[in-house]
Amino acid sequence: MSPGRTRLLLVGAGHVHLEILRRIIVERPRELDATIVSLEERHFYSGMTPGYLAGQYSVDDISSNVPAIARRAGAECVIGCAVRLDPAARTVALQDGRTIPYDLVSLNIGSLLAGSDGPASRHAERIKPLHRAAQLKDRLEVLAVGSRDRAARIVVIGAGAGGVEVACASAAMMDRAGRPREVTIVDRGDRILTGYGKRFQSLAERALEQLGIRRRLGGRVAAVEASRVALEGGDSLPSDLAIWLTGPQGAGLLAASGLPVEPRGFLWTEDTLQSVADPRVFAVGDCGTLKHHPTIAKSGVYAVREAPVLWHNLLATVRCGRLAAYRPQRDFLSILNTADGRALLRYKGFNSWSRWAWRLKDRIDRGFMRKYRRLGEQGAGDR
Repeated sequence: MSPGRTRLLLVGAGHVHLEILRRIIVERPRELDATIVSLEERHFYSGMTPGYLAGQYSVDDISSNVPAIARRAGAECVIGCAVRLDPAARTVALQDGRTIPYDLVSLNIGSLLAGSDGPASRHAERIKPLHRAAQLKDRLEVLAVGSRDRAARIVVIGAGAGGVEVACASAAMMDRAGRPREVTIVDRGDRILTGYGKRFQSLAERALEQLGIRRRLGGRVAAVEASRVALEGGDSLPSDLAIWLTGPQGAGLLAASGLPVEPRGFLWTEDTLQSVADPRVFAVGDCGTLKHHPTIAKSGVYAVREAPVLWHNLLATVRCGRLAAYRPQRDFLSILNTADGRALLRYKGFNSWSRWAWRLKDRIDRGFMRKYRRLGEQGAGDR
């Protein structure tokens, strides 16, 4: 570390932290020595992951080269898994035993899937952390080339946006290979896409019916076994592949830090994106919950708009300036990929299931990723 400079530790390579690295590249602030901790060398973009599973995108299309972007920013990139945050010592410990000190730390580690670390989900595939998507795609590809004499039985546990998109992607993968399939979404709720509004829910239900994707609602999963998904009450669904996509849950290191967390395990933050108990700790994306806006969804659309506020506040903290407040938008564009060349779109009361909605989503997502992929390509050439 250079004398007089602030050690900025970015834990997690999510949307917000990639944008922070881009801002460092553009502005080159002299006050910061940045380090980013990433689980993998490539960061996968959640918005395009269902399309990747369906075969619409390649790994390169949906991922960014984190070490290369860090290199362009003059930042150190550490590949590892953060397991402990010690606010008193101002350190973050990694799973392999390394400890990284900081002056300011920002957490952008996303969320886990509720129940994914319990015995009920032992035999289920999952896509969080997102780098596990490649493993799930391998399982789908093996299933797709299986016997045509019997339908591939796929059970998706969770009826949120991720569950709906992954169910559609799984069906599309089987259809393209000519493998008969039975895809079922299971959820304890009485409707899919809770919180999206009744009209959009009805449109999505019609879409699933047309795509031949079943729904089993109002029942809790008791266990995922090798060849079936057992439900509470004694019923079960035969399964060749079960995919766990339940609601969000905070990573264990957040609660273990001793900083205040909300009931699901996410850090409570001020509108400045700082922990309510430690102004040197920032939490963005899914892993932070704003105490003045506790009910907003865990969605990447909020994370994208947090990035400029985080950047301003990091510099303001170092420069003893005035902090900015993040104000989450009241409504936002939602587009869900149904993997058949169409997408479900919702915006300010308008709903559509159409090809133009898919083209719009594809253009937005490719444009978002192009910015960071180019940074990675340029950084790879700096070796």
